[in-house]
Amino acid sequence: MIKYHIDKNGNRIAYKKVKGTRASVIFYGGFASDMNGTKANALYDFCQKSNIELTLFDYLGHGSSSGNFIDYTISDWHENCLEVMENLTYGKQIIIGSSMGGWLMLMTALSMPQRVSALIGIAAAPDFTEDLIFKKLSDTQKNDLSSLGIIDFPSIEEIKPQEKLSNCSYKITRDLIEDGRKNLLLDKGNINISCPVRLLHGLNDKDVPYHYSITLAEKITSNDVEIHLIKSAQHNMSDDYSLNIIFKTLRTCLKSN
Repeated sequence: MIKYHIDKNGNRIAYKKVKGTRASVIFYGGFASDMNGTKANALYDFCQKSNIELTLFDYLGHGSSSGNFIDYTISDWHENCLEVMENLTYGKQIIIGSSMGGWLMLMTALSMPQRVSALIGIAAAPDFTEDLIFKKLSDTQKNDLSSLGIIDFPSIEEIKPQEKLSNCSYKITRDLIEDGRKNLLLDKGNINISCPVRLLHGLNDKDVPYHYSITLAEKITSNDVEIHLIKSAQHNMSDDYSLNIIFKTLRTCLKSN
Protein backbone atom coordinates (compact mmCIF):
# COMPACT_ATOMS: atom_id res chain seq x y z
CA MET A 1 0.00 0.00 0.00
CA ILE A 2 1.33 3.44 -0.96
CA LYS A 3 1.92 5.87 1.88
CA TYR A 4 3.10 9.47 1.83
CA HIS A 5 5.82 11.34 3.69
CA ILE A 6 5.70 15.14 3.82
CA ASP A 7 9.18 16.61 3.59
CA LYS A 8 10.44 19.84 5.19
CA ASN A 9 9.26 21.83 2.15
CA GLY A 10 5.75 20.39 2.20
CA ASN A 11 6.34 18.06 -0.74
CA ARG A 12 4.68 14.66 -0.76
CA ILE A 13 7.01 11.67 -1.24
CA ALA A 14 5.22 8.41 -2.04
CA TYR A 15 6.65 5.23 -0.54
CA LYS A 16 5.96 1.57 0.22
CA LYS A 17 7.42 -0.60 2.97
CA VAL A 18 8.02 -4.27 3.57
CA LYS A 19 8.51 -5.19 7.22
CA GLY A 20 11.27 -7.66 8.03
CA THR A 21 13.92 -8.55 10.58
CA ARG A 22 16.84 -9.92 8.51
CA ALA A 23 18.21 -6.65 7.12
CA SER A 24 17.15 -3.25 5.77
CA VAL A 25 17.19 -2.48 2.05
CA ILE A 26 16.28 0.69 0.18
CA PHE A 27 15.79 0.85 -3.59
CA TYR A 28 16.67 3.89 -5.70
CA GLY A 29 14.95 3.79 -9.07
CA GLY A 30 16.10 5.16 -12.40
CA PHE A 31 15.53 8.40 -14.29
CA ALA A 32 11.79 8.92 -14.97
CA SER A 33 10.94 5.53 -13.46
CA ASP A 34 8.82 4.76 -10.39
CA MET A 35 8.32 2.17 -7.68
CA ASN A 36 5.82 0.23 -9.78
CA GLY A 37 8.46 -0.90 -12.25
CA THR A 38 9.34 -4.55 -12.87
CA LYS A 39 12.52 -4.54 -10.75
CA ALA A 40 10.86 -2.69 -7.87
CA ASN A 41 7.90 -5.06 -7.82
CA ALA A 42 10.14 -8.12 -8.05
CA LEU A 43 12.31 -6.81 -5.22
CA TYR A 44 9.19 -6.12 -3.13
CA ASP A 45 8.01 -9.72 -3.57
CA PHE A 46 11.49 -11.14 -2.86
CA CYS A 47 11.93 -9.14 0.35
CA GLN A 48 8.42 -9.99 1.51
CA LYS A 49 9.13 -13.70 1.12
CA SER A 50 12.59 -13.41 2.66
CA ASN A 51 11.71 -11.40 5.81
CA ILE A 52 13.83 -8.45 4.65
CA GLU A 53 12.92 -4.85 5.51
CA LEU A 54 12.51 -2.84 2.28
CA THR A 55 11.73 0.76 1.44
CA LEU A 56 10.60 1.79 -2.04
CA PHE A 57 9.85 5.41 -2.93
CA ASP A 58 9.31 7.81 -5.81
CA TYR A 59 11.51 10.86 -6.27
CA LEU A 60 9.70 14.18 -6.57
CA GLY A 61 8.28 14.55 -10.06
CA HIS A 62 8.17 10.75 -10.41
CA GLY A 63 5.35 8.26 -9.99
CA SER A 64 2.94 9.10 -7.15
CA SER A 65 5.10 11.77 -5.52
CA SER A 66 4.22 15.43 -5.92
CA GLY A 67 5.75 17.85 -8.39
CA ASN A 68 6.50 18.06 -12.10
CA PHE A 69 9.41 16.05 -13.46
CA ILE A 70 11.07 19.00 -15.25
CA ASP A 71 11.23 21.08 -12.07
CA TYR A 72 13.83 18.87 -10.36
CA THR A 73 17.50 18.04 -10.66
CA ILE A 74 20.04 15.51 -9.37
CA SER A 75 20.58 17.57 -6.21
CA ASP A 76 16.84 17.59 -5.52
CA TRP A 77 16.58 13.82 -5.95
CA HIS A 78 19.63 13.37 -3.75
CA GLU A 79 17.84 15.38 -1.07
CA ASN A 80 14.82 13.07 -1.50
CA CYS A 81 17.10 10.09 -0.86
CA LEU A 82 18.52 11.64 2.31
CA GLU A 83 15.02 12.61 3.47
CA VAL A 84 13.79 9.04 3.05
CA MET A 85 16.90 7.58 4.71
CA GLU A 86 16.56 9.88 7.71
CA ASN A 87 12.81 9.66 8.21
CA LEU A 88 11.60 6.32 6.82
CA THR A 89 14.44 3.94 7.68
CA TYR A 90 16.54 3.08 10.71
CA GLY A 91 19.94 1.51 11.11
CA LYS A 92 22.29 0.65 8.29
CA GLN A 93 20.89 0.15 4.81
CA ILE A 94 21.83 -1.91 1.79
CA ILE A 95 21.15 0.51 -1.05
CA ILE A 96 20.22 -0.91 -4.45
CA GLY A 97 20.53 1.76 -7.13
CA SER A 98 19.31 1.29 -10.69
CA SER A 99 20.77 3.50 -13.46
CA MET A 100 20.40 7.08 -12.15
CA GLY A 101 19.71 5.47 -8.78
CA GLY A 102 23.26 4.13 -8.95
CA TRP A 103 24.56 7.71 -9.06
CA LEU A 104 22.29 8.68 -6.17
CA MET A 105 23.33 5.67 -4.06
CA LEU A 106 26.98 6.76 -4.39
CA MET A 107 26.08 10.31 -3.37
CA THR A 108 24.16 8.96 -0.38
CA ALA A 109 27.10 6.78 0.67
CA LEU A 110 29.34 9.85 0.54
CA SER A 111 26.83 11.97 2.49
CA MET A 112 25.76 9.39 5.09
CA PRO A 113 28.48 6.70 5.25
CA GLN A 114 27.43 5.72 8.78
CA ARG A 115 24.01 4.63 7.49
CA VAL A 116 25.17 2.46 4.58
CA SER A 117 26.25 -1.17 4.95
CA ALA A 118 26.58 -2.07 1.24
CA LEU A 119 25.81 -0.82 -2.25
CA ILE A 120 24.41 -2.79 -5.19
CA GLY A 121 24.51 -0.93 -8.49
CA ILE A 122 22.32 -2.12 -11.37
CA ALA A 123 23.66 -0.57 -14.58
CA ALA A 124 24.80 2.37 -12.43
CA ALA A 125 24.90 5.64 -14.36
CA PRO A 126 26.90 8.28 -12.46
CA ASP A 127 27.42 11.51 -14.42
CA PHE A 128 24.86 10.46 -17.07
CA THR A 129 23.55 14.01 -17.51
CA GLU A 130 26.94 15.10 -18.83
CA ASP A 131 28.38 12.01 -20.52
CA LEU A 132 25.25 10.35 -21.87
CA ILE A 133 23.07 13.38 -22.56
CA PHE A 134 24.88 16.69 -22.97
CA LYS A 135 27.88 15.30 -24.86
CA LYS A 136 25.53 13.56 -27.30
CA LEU A 137 23.60 16.72 -28.17
CA SER A 138 24.05 18.32 -31.55
CA ASP A 139 25.10 21.97 -31.73
CA THR A 140 21.51 22.85 -32.56
CA GLN A 141 20.21 21.00 -29.51
CA LYS A 142 22.79 22.67 -27.28
CA ASN A 143 21.74 26.08 -28.59
CA ASP A 144 18.07 25.23 -28.04
CA LEU A 145 18.82 24.03 -24.51
CA SER A 146 20.69 27.24 -23.76
CA SER A 147 18.03 29.55 -25.19
CA LEU A 148 14.82 27.65 -24.39
CA GLY A 149 15.92 25.97 -21.18
CA ILE A 150 14.35 22.65 -22.18
CA ILE A 151 14.51 20.14 -25.05
CA ASP A 152 13.34 16.65 -25.92
CA PHE A 153 16.08 14.02 -25.72
CA PRO A 154 16.26 12.09 -27.88
CA SER A 155 13.82 13.76 -30.23
CA ILE A 156 11.32 11.32 -31.72
CA GLU A 157 12.85 11.57 -35.20
CA GLU A 158 16.25 10.54 -33.83
CA ILE A 159 14.95 7.20 -32.55
CA LYS A 160 15.45 4.40 -35.03
CA PRO A 161 12.26 2.41 -35.75
CA GLN A 162 13.71 -0.81 -34.33
CA GLU A 163 14.59 0.95 -31.08
CA LYS A 164 11.23 2.59 -30.35
CA LEU A 165 10.13 -0.19 -28.03
CA SER A 166 13.09 0.31 -25.70
CA ASN A 167 13.57 4.08 -25.91
CA CYS A 168 11.43 7.09 -25.23
CA SER A 169 11.79 10.85 -25.34
CA TYR A 170 12.53 12.75 -22.12
CA LYS A 171 12.25 16.42 -21.31
CA ILE A 172 15.77 17.59 -20.46
CA THR A 173 16.25 20.97 -18.82
CA ARG A 174 19.23 23.30 -18.69
CA ASP A 175 18.94 23.22 -14.89
CA LEU A 176 19.29 19.41 -14.90
CA ILE A 177 22.50 19.58 -16.95
CA GLU A 178 24.02 22.45 -14.98
CA ASP A 179 23.17 20.85 -11.65
CA GLY A 180 24.55 17.51 -12.82
CA ARG A 181 27.94 19.15 -13.31
CA LYS A 182 28.00 20.05 -9.62
CA ASN A 183 27.64 16.37 -8.70
CA LEU A 184 30.01 14.62 -11.11
CA LEU A 185 31.92 11.68 -9.63
CA LEU A 186 33.82 9.96 -12.41
CA ASP A 187 36.01 13.02 -13.01
CA LYS A 188 37.48 12.59 -9.52
CA GLY A 189 40.69 10.69 -8.80
CA ASN A 190 38.86 8.48 -6.35
CA ILE A 191 35.43 8.07 -4.76
CA ASN A 192 35.81 7.77 -1.00
CA ILE A 193 33.41 4.92 -0.27
CA SER A 194 34.59 2.16 2.08
CA CYS A 195 31.63 -0.22 2.29
CA PRO A 196 31.18 -3.36 0.12
CA VAL A 197 30.06 -2.52 -3.42
CA ARG A 198 28.59 -4.87 -6.02
CA LEU A 199 28.16 -3.60 -9.58
CA LEU A 200 25.89 -5.52 -11.97
CA HIS A 201 25.89 -4.56 -15.64
CA GLY A 202 24.72 -5.98 -18.95
CA LEU A 203 27.19 -6.32 -21.81
CA ASN A 204 24.20 -5.67 -24.07
CA ASP A 205 23.39 -2.35 -22.38
CA LYS A 206 22.90 0.21 -25.16
CA ASP A 207 22.05 3.09 -22.80
CA VAL A 208 24.83 2.99 -20.19
CA PRO A 209 27.95 1.18 -21.47
CA TYR A 210 29.27 -1.45 -19.08
CA HIS A 211 32.67 0.26 -18.89
CA TYR A 212 30.98 2.74 -16.52
CA SER A 213 30.91 0.00 -13.87
CA ILE A 214 34.55 -0.85 -14.54
CA THR A 215 35.61 2.80 -14.19
CA LEU A 216 33.50 3.12 -11.08
CA ALA A 217 35.10 0.02 -9.51
CA GLU A 218 38.54 1.47 -10.17
CA LYS A 219 37.72 4.79 -8.49
CA ILE A 220 35.87 3.55 -5.39
CA THR A 221 38.38 3.35 -2.52
CA SER A 222 36.85 0.25 -0.91
CA ASN A 223 38.78 -2.96 -1.56
CA ASP A 224 35.56 -4.95 -1.37
CA VAL A 225 34.26 -4.16 -4.85
CA GLU A 226 33.04 -6.74 -7.35
CA ILE A 227 31.66 -6.45 -10.88
CA HIS A 228 29.24 -8.95 -12.39
CA LEU A 229 28.86 -8.60 -16.17
CA ILE A 230 25.86 -10.33 -17.75
CA LYS A 231 26.32 -10.92 -21.46
CA SER A 232 22.64 -11.15 -22.37
CA ALA A 233 21.32 -8.32 -20.18
CA GLN A 234 20.07 -5.02 -21.53
CA HIS A 235 19.93 -1.76 -19.57
CA ASN A 236 16.77 -2.43 -17.60
CA MET A 237 17.99 -5.81 -16.31
CA SER A 238 14.37 -6.76 -15.65
CA ASP A 239 14.47 -10.19 -17.28
CA ASP A 240 14.18 -13.25 -15.02
CA TYR A 241 17.85 -14.18 -15.38
CA SER A 242 19.04 -10.71 -14.34
CA LEU A 243 16.54 -10.51 -11.49
CA ASN A 244 17.82 -13.79 -10.08
CA ILE A 245 21.37 -12.41 -10.15
CA ILE A 246 20.17 -9.29 -8.31
CA PHE A 247 18.54 -11.49 -5.65
CA LYS A 248 21.64 -13.69 -5.40
CA THR A 249 23.80 -10.59 -4.94
CA LEU A 250 21.49 -9.31 -2.22
CA ARG A 251 21.66 -12.67 -0.43
CA THR A 252 25.47 -12.45 -0.49
CA CYS A 253 25.36 -8.96 1.01
CA LEU A 254 23.00 -10.20 3.72
CA LYS A 255 25.46 -12.91 4.74
CA SER A 256 28.28 -10.39 5.16
CA ASN A 257 26.20 -8.01 7.30
